[in-house]
Amino acid sequence: MNTLPDLSQLTHEQLLEFTRQLAMQHQSLAQSNQELEKSNQQLDAKVQHLSILNQKYEHELALFKKHKFGSKNEHLTAKQIHLWDEAVEEDIAAVDLELERLNADKTDAVTHKAKTNKPKRRPLPDHLHTIRIEHEPASTQCACGCQLRRIGEDVSEKLHFRPAQFYKEQHVRGKWVCDQCD
Repeated sequence: MNTLPDLSQLTHEQLLEFTRQLAMQHQSLAQSNQELEKSNQQLDAKVQHLSILNQKYEHELALFKKHKFGSKNEHLTAKQIHLWDEAVEEDIAAVDLELERLNADKTDAVTHKAKTNKPKRRPLPDHLHTIRIEHEPASTQCACGCQLRRIGEDVSEKLHFRPAQFYKEQHVRGKWVCDQCD
């Protein structure tokens, strides 16, 4: 690696040239870093592909060993072995399709990191009979002696079932605030 020159001894033109060289080195390093990251992603995909193929071949080998060394009634004839050719081709096509899907998922995951998939509940149907249950505080008076003012409510719905009848229960919890204590 090059040793750095004494910057205090350089002229203005030499400093500008040194700055240009550093900028070119930085650009070159950034470009090679991108190339290495791309190569790394390709190698990861290849490793994953080869791992899936290895699992498939291990499974096929186990089946062939079972048929070769298993009970005599489990042996395959030469004609029966050709039946596996179609299955092998289908397996290879399935592995390739799975690899493409995984690569697409990987690129989607990189672009949409912040996006999370949370399951969403569907609201209960409006046509169901509703029983409203109000949960109010025992006292609507603040500790300071002022009257609390209702500012809203939280409503949660729960599906219930009686034999041959569905209904929903709404639990309403009021939100209260004291104007003096704010």
